[in-house]
Amino acid sequence: MVISKWVAGFVISAVLSWPSGAAAQKDTVHFSRVFDTLRPYRIYLPAGYYASERRYPVIYFFHGNQGDEKLYYEGLQQLVDSASVILVAWNGRSVQTDLRPYNIGYHSNINYRVQFKDYFPEFVAHIDSTYRTLNDRGHRGLIGHSMGGFMSFYLAGKYPQMVGAAVSSKGSPEFFVGYPQRHTLYQTRFMFKNLYGVRIRFHNGTGTEELHNLNNEVNAGARREEGLDYTYARYDGVHDIGFPEFRDAFRFVVHAFEHPLGRPERFHHADVYPSFNVWGYDVKSDLNAPGYIDLKGVTKGGMGISTRKWEPHGVTIPGVHIEVRTAPVYAPSTRYTVFDYNVKTGVGSDTVVLSDSEGRVGFTVDGQYHQVGIHEAGGAPEIVFSGHRVNDHGIFLVHERPCHLRLRLLNRGGSAARGLRVTLSTSTAGVRIIDPTIGVGDIYGEQALWLSADFRVIAANAPVKDGSPFRVRFNLVIRDSAGDVWRDEFDAPVFYHVPEFRDIGIDDGDSEIFGSGNGNNIAEPGETIMIYQHSHRTRLYYDDPYIDDERLHDDLQPDKWGDGYSLSSLIHISKDCPPGHKIRFLACYEVKEWRTIKRDVTWGTFTITVGGAAVKGRPFSAAIDR
Repeated sequence: MVISKWVAGFVISAVLSWPSGAAAQKDTVHFSRVFDTLRPYRIYLPAGYYASERRYPVIYFFHGNQGDEKLYYEGLQQLVDSASVILVAWNGRSVQTDLRPYNIGYHSNINYRVQFKDYFPEFVAHIDSTYRTLNDRGHRGLIGHSMGGFMSFYLAGKYPQMVGAAVSSKGSPEFFVGYPQRHTLYQTRFMFKNLYGVRIRFHNGTGTEELHNLNNEVNAGARREEGLDYTYARYDGVHDIGFPEFRDAFRFVVHAFEHPLGRPERFHHADVYPSFNVWGYDVKSDLNAPGYIDLKGVTKGGMGISTRKWEPHGVTIPGVHIEVRTAPVYAPSTRYTVFDYNVKTGVGSDTVVLSDSEGRVGFTVDGQYHQVGIHEAGGAPEIVFSGHRVNDHGIFLVHERPCHLRLRLLNRGGSAARGLRVTLSTSTAGVRIIDPTIGVGDIYGEQALWLSADFRVIAANAPVKDGSPFRVRFNLVIRDSAGDVWRDEFDAPVFYHVPEFRDIGIDDGDSEIFGSGNGNNIAEPGETIMIYQHSHRTRLYYDDPYIDDERLHDDLQPDKWGDGYSLSSLIHISKDCPPGHKIRFLACYEVKEWRTIKRDVTWGTFTITVGGAAVKGRPFSAAIDR
């Protein structure tokens, strides 16, 4: 439906011309340029709104599946009055005849080019321009339930510069987000890094609530993020948001208004869209495939930047060009050195650029993982993590055995840091760090350095039994003799001591669905393969240099709810892999319980020999080292 601006303006004006004695709750509409039609919403104004010129904080409510803007609880107006806030409930249906909102979900649920990530800032701008709001991020909060809970955390992470607080009530744990022809799996448990600077609260259910098992994974993902302002609560009952739970969420946001967080000095952001703005940084790319643009450890001193096919540890996407224009945090019209260090190749280069009249600096990179430093000539040091290895071989910690963990640091700044001391910590249960602080000496400007001393680590953590993050999160505190402090983090996988997978098979094209190759069930150079354990497609973890690409296949396994996706790996063996080369894997597969919607993960290990003869009489088989 297309409505002229004059007609839309007349309708909106007629609806909003309320007498001073009008009821505080109203159902109304506004014209959306994003949707090119009228959009409904419900708004609750606090007592005294019409009798004063005061400005008010705003809480936005996002409904769940089959819902709409007609939020109502007994006593809701009194809650709004007592807190002196404005409450707005939007309508999340792309088309009003749809029951499923937000244009997100599995592949078949993504039907429209119009995106709610574009509508959200437009809707906020309408509310701020129409009502007397406090329009800074510290006085804007989000509450959502179920699919709306997913949207609450997603939009707060997409626009942390716009949102001060967000609550997810029993939010859906993961959905595909994006356009019909290009959408990406967004798993909330891996995306809390987007939410630094936002006060967040997560409501999970208990045994009778449908999503509580999957949302235990979400809670596990949040708890591993050091310094995240995160609150967790559980509620008995079914998959709804009753008034007591809504009241708790409401009060949390109101308290956040009274104690707002500032902008983080260091932030991360991963975005499924090729171009975006976050905290004043403009990022544009020609990414035209499912995946992410990933910013890591962004400070005035620089950032890590890469593409990823998935979060958090996906392979990079070739052929992508990325342009970055920083926030205005530098001196205007001043020369800066942009130091570009390719983490994979270990090659760095300098470019001298002139900041613009606002104090922004621009640079370009490709889709590989780069650490980019920005500094004036001889500028301050800036120390970041750039890699690790275990026992001088690979990235896996050996389960339940003492390991030597060596770190590589990068000084992306312009001058030396002297007398460095590095402290390593982790909150992962079962992981012990012996002598967690080591002295590492000096590191010069624009230098990458493997530390001369190792940390000793024993990873005796139990294998995760569901989809919770399984890598060990390590946190770094780096100090120099001048009193400067830098922080960073990284994840290390553990090669669990688990049984061997014995009944595996290789699909290298004979299924005509997944792998591609000559179809003889033998892993050979240049082939893309999927590996099975019994009838289960497996997710693979490895650090072998002859695997040069991977993509993930997703399945919506049957359960009574239809949430949570099973992922399996398709790996490409490089053309130059020598025959007879052995590749060792940590692998898992998952099944879903029908009634409890619980993801059960089984772990195993195995080794394949590239070019090995097939085991006679067994389909989908290859030479296996046991």
